[in-house]
Parts: sequence; C-alpha cells; structure tokens
Amino acid sequence: MITNNKTQTSPGALRRLGLASVASLALIVVGHAQVASDRVLNATREPQNWLTYSGGYFSQRHSALSQITPANAKNLELAWMYQAAVAGAWQTTPLVVDGVMYLTQRPNDVVALDARTGRVFWIYRHVLDPNQLVCCGANNRGLAILGDTLYMGTLDAHLVAIDAKSGRALWNTQVAESKSGYSLTLAPLAVKDKIIVGVGGGEYGIRGFVAAFDARSGKEAWRFHTIPAPGEPGGDSWKTCPPSQGTYCDSEAWKHGGGSVWVTGSYDAALNLTYWGVGNAGPDWNNEQRPGDNLYTDSVVALDADTGRLKWHYQFTPHDR
Repeated sequence: MITNNKTQTSPGALRRLGLASVASLALIVVGHAQVASDRVLNATREPQNWLTYSGGYFSQRHSALSQITPANAKNLELAWMYQAAVAGAWQTTPLVVDGVMYLTQRPNDVVALDARTGRVFWIYRHVLDPNQLVCCGANNRGLAILGDTLYMGTLDAHLVAIDAKSGRALWNTQVAESKSGYSLTLAPLAVKDKIIVGVGGGEYGIRGFVAAFDARSGKEAWRFHTIPAPGEPGGDSWKTCPPSQGTYCDSEAWKHGGGSVWVTGSYDAALNLTYWGVGNAGPDWNNEQRPGDNLYTDSVVALDADTGRLKWHYQFTPHDR
C-alpha cells in the first residue's frame, strides 16, 4: 500500500516475497527525482546530495555542508542503523539523491534506503557466476546514477542497470570473462550519456582496460586497453626477450600484463577528458618476465570521454619492480 509517498508491508508479506533477482521489500521509491547529466556535472552545487562516487567530477571528495564543526562534533549521536545480511568489510560510498540513499553491500547487492530513517525501500541482488575468479574479497565500491537509473559493476565482470525507483534490473551487459580473472569492483562513472568502468584482475593475468557503455542500452561505446598491443602507441614498451633471459622471459607479456583499474576516475568537462589511474603490471613480483617500461601500468591516462582515445599519459613507475 502506498500512502503519502511511503509504503507499508507486513512482515508476513515480506516473507512470502522470498529472495528473487530483485529481493524487493515492496517499498517503491515514490517521487524519485531525475538526475540528469547536468546535475552530475554540477553535483558540488548540491551539498545536501552526493550524486557521484567522489562527490563531484574532480574527485575531491569534499562536502560543503557546514552543520558539523569541530566545536559540535562531540554531540553527534546515532540516528539509525542498517544491518546488512552479509558479513564482511564495506568499501562502498553511498549515493544520496533527494533524501534517498543508494549503496552496495557484499557481494553485489544494491540497497535503497530512506536517508532520514534508514528504512529499506528495496534490495536488488545480482546472482554471480559460480565460476568467477576474484582476488582479495567480495568488494564493491558503489554506484553511478544517471536519469532514474543506477549502475553497478559486478564481481563476475558485468555492468548492470537498475531502476532507481523499483530496484528492477533494466539491462545486464557482460563486460569481460570472469572465469579469466576479470572483475568490476569500482563505482562506475556517468559522463553525459555514457557509463565508464575499469576492470580488476591483475593478479590473474588479465589485460586491463577502461570501457564506456551507452547508458540506455548497455552497448559498448569504446574500449581503451591499459596494456597496448604491438603496433599501438606504447606497444614498444613491452619488449621482446633477449636470449640471455631464457625461459623466465615472456615476449608476449602484454597479453596478460595486468594494468587493473579499480578506483573510479574523474572528468574535466571543459577539456572533455576523463582521467584514470592504472595499477601495477603483472606478474608483479618477477619483473624479468616482462622487459620494458610496461605502459600504461602505474600510470594516469587521460582519455577523450566520447571516443576513449588516449590524449596523454604519465607513468609514475616504469617497469614496476
């Protein structure tokens, strides 16, 4: 029953709902506002909200709210608590949109809460591929929102679009092959009409990349490999092996050179560039297997947001060792 923009559901009715793909608590978010791309662009002008993973496109993670100060912080008290059904560490940064909080919990659930009371509106549960290969825990760092749709990357390397009002999945796109070690643990970045993600899995010999997907259809728009192939710009930084290195060297190390992207990037609208930090090369311990500077690992890359074309890069640690 929906009354005054809220719903009420009995405990017995909740038990009868069971745990489906959308483990809905039958509480529909009524009157949910649209988060158009210009709102995300100007997110820092709405300090009462948190519309993107880092608070704004410049990734400063700073709130302009002034209610809490060093003088009154000692007076803070617990207002409400949400108890997750899954144990383990939390790495998510919640989004807050006009009084509704959206967050992820392990392994790949999305929860919509009343930010004032903690009341649960709905829970979406993504069913993971049982053959997934993931390092370092079932972590997820959060969501993107664009229009009335939420976007989540998954441990089995999918990108899922979810209706922010009902918790219903709208589309589900496979970004990479999870049984080959690919995963998505970062919060996606919404830029104009695209949702941009990067892949993890450097521990398992992936070839990393950043990719953009159409926000409405889930169709891939562009892909930038963080490990260039021979003949591509930077490809010559993955050298062939000299005879002296024998069997410990791999002349095709670029095919599984790591370069994970597991922290959400930033965006400069004036330049139309999106910036992403790229992780270490693989294998990370035995650097003799991958001669050369090994671009674009240990680097920041600046990509055209419309095409994914590399504008510039800076490598902090050539040939990570």
